Amino acid sequence: MKHWLLSLTLMLCTPALADLRLDKTELIDISQTSMLLISGNNLTASDVIIVIRADDTKNPGYSDRANIERVIPQGSFELQIPFASLRTPSGRQLDLNKLQQIIVFSGNSERGFALSNARIETPKPLGENVYAWDLGPVGSAIWPGFQPLTIKSGLLTGPGLNAIDRGARAQAADALTIDGIRGIESAALPLPAGNWQITLWLRDAGEWEYLPHPLQRKITANGEPVFTQNMSPTEWIENVYLGRRNVDISPNSSSWTHYGERKSDRVTFNISSDGNPVILRLSGKTTDAQFMSGILAVPQSNPLILDMLTRQRKVWWEKNWPIANWKKWPTGQPRLQTNTTETNVAPGTSAVLQFAFEQGNIPGAPMVMLRQPVLNGVSIPANWHWSQWQLTRTHLSSTLLEANDDFLRYGLMPENEGVAMPRRMVIRVDVPTATPPGIYHGELFVMMQGKSLKAPFSINVVNASLPDMTKPVGIYLEPSVHFGWFKELAAISHQATLCDLTFLRTLGLTGISPPYPTPQNTEALQAFEDMSITLNKMGFRESMAYTPAKRLTQSLGAGNAANVVANIEQQHQQRLQSTPYWSIADEPSNPGNVDLFKDMHRQFSIFAPSAKLAGHLNHDKDREYLSMFDLILINDGYGVDKNEIQQAQRDERKVWLYNLPNPRAAAGFYLWQSDADGFLKWHGRMPTADPFDPTDGREYDVQFLYPSKEPCPEEPDINITLYDIMEGITDYRWVLWLQNKAQTNPDAKRLLTQLKRDVPDTWEAMLKVTPQQMETWRQQIIQLAQ
Repeated sequence: MKHWLLSLTLMLCTPALADLRLDKTELIDISQTSMLLISGNNLTASDVIIVIRADDTKNPGYSDRANIERVIPQGSFELQIPFASLRTPSGRQLDLNKLQQIIVFSGNSERGFALSNARIETPKPLGENVYAWDLGPVGSAIWPGFQPLTIKSGLLTGPGLNAIDRGARAQAADALTIDGIRGIESAALPLPAGNWQITLWLRDAGEWEYLPHPLQRKITANGEPVFTQNMSPTEWIENVYLGRRNVDISPNSSSWTHYGERKSDRVTFNISSDGNPVILRLSGKTTDAQFMSGILAVPQSNPLILDMLTRQRKVWWEKNWPIANWKKWPTGQPRLQTNTTETNVAPGTSAVLQFAFEQGNIPGAPMVMLRQPVLNGVSIPANWHWSQWQLTRTHLSSTLLEANDDFLRYGLMPENEGVAMPRRMVIRVDVPTATPPGIYHGELFVMMQGKSLKAPFSINVVNASLPDMTKPVGIYLEPSVHFGWFKELAAISHQATLCDLTFLRTLGLTGISPPYPTPQNTEALQAFEDMSITLNKMGFRESMAYTPAKRLTQSLGAGNAANVVANIEQQHQQRLQSTPYWSIADEPSNPGNVDLFKDMHRQFSIFAPSAKLAGHLNHDKDREYLSMFDLILINDGYGVDKNEIQQAQRDERKVWLYNLPNPRAAAGFYLWQSDADGFLKWHGRMPTADPFDPTDGREYDVQFLYPSKEPCPEEPDINITLYDIMEGITDYRWVLWLQNKAQTNPDAKRLLTQLKRDVPDTWEAMLKVTPQQMETWRQQIIQLAQ
């Protein structure tokens, strides 16, 4: 209460400005070490988006200026924006000598939000007799108090020197660690005679789907070893790539602790200098092993400089990557509860039951046992996952993190070392097609030190045979990239993909955009054919080749690419197998996209006329290109109301929904009501660099299947979204069953008429439909089968 009274007082004493502006006269003597500091207060009931606009020309368009967004949670705030991080959407760095203006404004202004101050600060050195270098390309962001160290500085040697800047499109980048130089064989540090404490920052943050993975590296200082690393590929995967998988989030978590600090990625050592340069030598099997992002040298008599720098970085991280207010809190009381003890399931489908579990303050790791549902000696297979709290961005490019427990883990649960957060225990029951009807009883047991909890549940197998899902519903899927980085493990990458596909079919998914290889040589062409045959055998209804046609065009030209596709089409036709849709366009109305896909369309129409061409459309401007596609994938940016879908389906064109929120609705009742031809959700596997760090890319990590040490775990760790898609497919199959019954059953006909009236035919209205309402609709259908 005192906090809010103080904030209100500050608010009343501070002018509530609609925006903050710095003109050209205030932007003189800006350097790449300068910082823009923005402060204000958010006393609204929700998060507020603020935009920082920076121009280095007069009246630039959106694509020619910097446009930085920050999501501001409740409370007072101060942001620190390095001027060197001001970039246009394409990644061009602004010319700091030609800045015209900076405008800071709120994107969703509400009463109670105030911007109070924007000022420029050029930091001073960290202290006397302190040497601090921030490595990277010329012009990249510099941490306050450091000086730039580039390839041209003359202190570094190595034939493979390469400056890396990972922050070109990052929303908020730690200037010290987001850039660096790799291929460093030696660094000559010009330190005066004396005793020095030196700290090196060694981690390359990676980007997109790539995380640098040096296995062996060694660093010496004046010939003495100061750092040695020697790992096998599997050790690197377990200790580095999956290193943050087991980090459980709590209300005490901070972005600095989990993602910024990374003590294991820096090395600190003492050394004496005789006045000659201190020589660092870096070695390893790859240039990634010779990477550094920062160097700090302080007198051994003043080691607190490193502590001061650490505090500065901690403040930056917590201000620029804040965590939204928690929405769930532990009660402190051990419990295991569920709102649904019995669920109705048809043979050939799966059911999900959720239990709320709290360990309270009981120490140790709970032991969980699941008694499979059984009736008359017949049991139904069941598996369980537990939810782990994680931090994700509030939306795609937000810098505000929020806690959620959508990450479902399989296997042993972690030890409790305090008052445990509430978790979900999620049971999936897979009912085989020939399962006899009846009520099957199972039980979930959780045993802890001195206490046991149990929760009985029942599966009512309904005497109904549901029609198969006739439309493709599924996800985009890329391979488990980390296996492909090591030649020792490359062979199991394909195995991992097959296991992914098998699991998705277990959940009932019928559509897929799989990791088709680019068929640019004989080996890749055979791999493409093998993937197509596998998908057909597994029962996927239809597939989309998302990248092959575009990548073929980039490497061979559109005409040659079309000839390759024509040969693939012929092979499929000889096998009497449906050919994939070939994606040739992503959001064609975006600048720079039109010419490429128009050329592809022209060449493919001539040389591969039987190829089915697809495009992703997410804006109403894309409507002018409809005639060029056999399949379009549309989202709510394009418009997915029923009347819009029907218009797009003219000329026998297929329309798939893609990437919509509320995947259960999009895969089920809305897919049925809208008459769309399918639904795909992005993305099965798209980790950005570190798969368990939401801050290290321009967007958050999108993963429905999480990476593992083994290619085929007994059950994968998943995002609960996969179960939402599975439930939507089951909803749709029950509607198909109802449609069949309605032909002869008056009650079924009345219910079908009611559902046609109640299920919305606009997406905006569908978003307001709750999961409880969708479950009610399904149960109304099931009642007719009992």
